[in-house]
Amino acid sequence: MYLAQERRQYILRLLEQRGSIRTTALARELGVTDETIRTDLVSMQSQGLLQRMHGGARYIIPSVPSETNSPRLDVQLARLVLAHIRPGMRLYAEPCAFTRVLLAQMQALPCTFISPSPTQLTALSPAAQPHTAICTGGTLDKKCGLLSHPAPAEALQTLGVDMAILCPPALTPAHAAYPQATRAAWASAAAQVAQATLLVVPSGALSARARHQVKLPPYILITEDNLPPEYAGLPVETVPYISEASINAFDF
Repeated sequence: MYLAQERRQYILRLLEQRGSIRTTALARELGVTDETIRTDLVSMQSQGLLQRMHGGARYIIPSVPSETNSPRLDVQLARLVLAHIRPGMRLYAEPCAFTRVLLAQMQALPCTFISPSPTQLTALSPAAQPHTAICTGGTLDKKCGLLSHPAPAEALQTLGVDMAILCPPALTPAHAAYPQATRAAWASAAAQVAQATLLVVPSGALSARARHQVKLPPYILITEDNLPPEYAGLPVETVPYISEASINAFDF
């Protein structure tokens, strides 16, 4: 792999984590010139990987299937998830940026998505989308934008869930954790009733903390390949990890 490609993959990792980045800050962080970063951003925008803005760039979600060897972490993780999905499955996929990336890669895999998110259901409604959308029902929790249900596990059990695809912002080997109680309640219910559970968690979430914990059943962890020792022995599928240290190890 060329050094510029390593650097650009790292830039994508930062964008996925932060949402946006400043050219000057990124140049300082990576020990290269502002012009080098601007050249990277121009090239990456031409590939549809980001959107340039004055003084930096912002993260964008792909709206069409990406190539198999995409440098984007979210697309690489989505590819691992796709290997577990069959057409016609009933999926609970958490309403988040990753699920939108996953949907862009699933044009040839029509499934049924069960969701408590009005926003996610709206995204699934256009005729161009091959998927069926089912609403869980409930009362809108305006703090997190999800429908709150008095018995989420019963609601999902009635609808049937083949697979839960969870993207918690914090994770330990036994627990996922969320900042909002409603999102945690749905994640707990989905993991409880689904026949299989996938956790899609970038490595940064493995050391994060959040208030509302969810006890996990057996699951498959999909993440980057720099796992802490306590995750040894878990079923894990990984994509390569690119760290700032690995970038700074090279002389640009």
